[in-house]
Amino acid sequence: MNKFALSTISKEDFEGAIASGALLTSAILPHGEVDGLNLCPWFHLTGHQCPFCGMTRGFVAMTHFDFQAALDFNLGTPLVYLAFVYFALRSIIPRIIKGKELQVPKPVYNLWLFSSIAIFAVMAWERVVSHLL
Repeated sequence: MNKFALSTISKEDFEGAIASGALLTSAILPHGEVDGLNLCPWFHLTGHQCPFCGMTRGFVAMTHFDFQAALDFNLGTPLVYLAFVYFALRSIIPRIIKGKELQVPKPVYNLWLFSSIAIFAVMAWERVVSHLL
């Protein structure tokens, strides 16, 4: 009996499926019609935005090449979007080009990581901590 098991899916394929699904969803959603959408449970519980509020709308804007709107929704959108593109490509490229793996140079990764931490720390301060003081 050949049953499907999660243990047979590689970590890269699982991450690639999640990332590809998010990117495809952002392509399907109509830009401009989701601008008022707010799915954040933190926002609905507290009335204050969390550091990730606007990310869904930002993904839709990025996919539709409206980079200014993506930044307006959430400054971290381009950084997270790039990570999702990387995870999707890291899963797809080895299937297209046998033996080829997508790797990010360490300095590029470090720049991305530092930028992400800095941007989301500032947003956490502005959106969450400053309301608690």
